[in-house]
Amino acid sequence: MISRKTLGKLTRREWTALMAAAPLAAQVTSKVPPQGAPAPPNPAATAQEKLQKAYADIRSLSDRLSKMEVPMDLEPAFAFRP
Repeated sequence: MISRKTLGKLTRREWTALMAAAPLAAQVTSKVPPQGAPAPPNPAATAQEKLQKAYADIRSLSDRLSKMEVPMDLEPAFAFRP
């Protein structure tokens, strides 16, 4: 513990650093375990499952984009040239 005499001689910068480190020190020295059960590990996805998820994500994004209305006077950011 820091004595009162030492606290009186601290600069504002030292005092701020000390106060900022106090919650961190309390977390590190705490004997109370975290609340709740640990999250179960995610099962390893196979390459086929990852591919199916990617296709599903693309389909859902495409569906969402198709529902958006874009004004006809909006110019595209590119031009097609023959």
